[in-house]
Amino acid sequence: MSGYDLRTVKAMQDAGLVAEVRFGGGFCSQRRVQLTPDQVIGYLDQGLDYVLRLQGIEPDEFEEWQQADGRALCMETLKNGKLCGNQVASQCSLDDWKRLHRNEYCRTHGG
Repeated sequence: MSGYDLRTVKAMQDAGLVAEVRFGGGFCSQRRVQLTPDQVIGYLDQGLDYVLRLQGIEPDEFEEWQQADGRALCMETLKNGKLCGNQVASQCSLDDWKRLHRNEYCRTHGG
């Protein structure tokens, strides 16, 4: 059970306060998500991971996207067993990165 008061959060939003979480940034686009009172409580209890999952994003995907500065990489497995490090696209939004990263080939490998 949360230690936060849902009734107070609802009253604050009824008074016109907007609960918005922003994430991303750097070379990558920033995403804004407005939260319902119930979601505010979830965010306060669980942090950014809660909001990421609401958006269909796993926390490890988000971390990898940020570490890569939005660069989507090639899906080719090299002879040595490692994945190709060539870019397919750069500075992708999180949605584009999820669609492209390790799902497309670079120019060297037929993309």
